[in-house]
Amino acid sequence: MVVNKEKKQLMILLVCGVLMLAVSFWAFRMEISAGTVVSADIEDRSFTSGDDGKDKENTETAALDTKVFARTVIEKVDFDTKLEKMDDSVAQSMITVSSEDTKTDLYMGEGTSADELLIVTVKDGDRMDQEIENVQKHLTDMQQSFQDYLPKEAKKIDDAVILQSGKYIVACVSGDKDTAGSVIREQLKGKK
Repeated sequence: MVVNKEKKQLMILLVCGVLMLAVSFWAFRMEISAGTVVSADIEDRSFTSGDDGKDKENTETAALDTKVFARTVIEKVDFDTKLEKMDDSVAQSMITVSSEDTKTDLYMGEGTSADELLIVTVKDGDRMDQEIENVQKHLTDMQQSFQDYLPKEAKKIDDAVILQSGKYIVACVSGDKDTAGSVIREQLKGKK
């Protein structure tokens, strides 16, 4: 009877060890995939329009009107679905920000499409790196949620355009990534 009890304890220990190994392997795979899922480049651009100093002075202080910016991007970029602005509470529940002063404008389509336009306005420049990481994490989480049931949409997320200029971070998920990149760059010119 003592031998059976020791065998049961050994079996329980063995099963626990195998479970811990499986969980560790799973966590390792998730860590690797989280680090490589979103491969879009982040660009830090200081845009100016024109060559003369007067024009440069005027554009350096120009603020980005996020509503006009979003409308322009949505009109010029080919999205598979109609994008609608989400309520601030929805955006806040989906995108983590490191400061309550950081503003997010989120435009999304229907649930079967990954198409999205995200505009993050960072008030505190010291938080820029953290906010870029937050945007990348949002895209990584979104990509993982689409991966199993809509892999085509997950590929679009993998090819997302992420640009940063001044205090703005813009992430755009679309099958039309080249147009998205050029339209966003043009719209960010001179915006600080």
